[in-house]
Amino acid sequence: MKVNMLKLLVLGDIHANWPALKAVVDYIKPTRPDGIIQTGDLTVYGTFPNETIRWFRKKKKTFSILGNTDLKLLRILHGKKLKRPRKEEKRVMYFWTAGQLSKKNRRYLESLPPDRDITLNKVRIGIFHGTVADAEEALGPDAPASRFRQLAHMAPYQVQIMGHSHRPYYKKAAGVHFINPGSVGRMHDGDPRASFAIVGIAPAGVTVTHFRIPYPVRKTVAGIDACGLPPIYKKMFEIGKKLN
Repeated sequence: MKVNMLKLLVLGDIHANWPALKAVVDYIKPTRPDGIIQTGDLTVYGTFPNETIRWFRKKKKTFSILGNTDLKLLRILHGKKLKRPRKEEKRVMYFWTAGQLSKKNRRYLESLPPDRDITLNKVRIGIFHGTVADAEEALGPDAPASRFRQLAHMAPYQVQIMGHSHRPYYKKAAGVHFINPGSVGRMHDGDPRASFAIVGIAPAGVTVTHFRIPYPVRKTVAGIDACGLPPIYKKMFEIGKKLN
């Protein structure tokens, strides 16, 4: 019997940017994906953590993990010291977010694992924020082919999906598919548009399509203003670059 290809919406590094996530949600509605993969960093830097997490809470067939900012936020919520980041303008964003998060959204965040191992359509998929080797490895599209080969041999996955670098790519090494959807809410490559991917999974093969779409950046910037947060973040959202 023929197995139909599963269509997965792959999202990452949303960073509480609900206007960007909403634009993606509206854009992909006609495609009706069969599931959602989220590679971590739902929170911090944008001012819409509750709206962002609430959307994921209500979705079925979703495979979400924690990113490094989410883990630091949980440290604050659990009463632990935050050693990093050290820059005050960054720490402000973490502590502001901790003060805003609803109880339901906090519980949802606490329920997420740091990585996932799933099998869909007989294809084994590893989901990581950084890489299978290091949760904070920012692997970009310009990483040497040898690094992808190393990672391919480290685990039995046919597909490895990751985030953290905020740069989209699709690579294949040693028979393994490596996919980064880029960042929905906080791009670093000079293009402020939201980035995401649609991935097709079937025993016979894997397909990857990346998208970049505009979103109302002015709403994201207005949130920074309304909450009295460091203005450098307005600039970063506007130009799609990391400045600190």
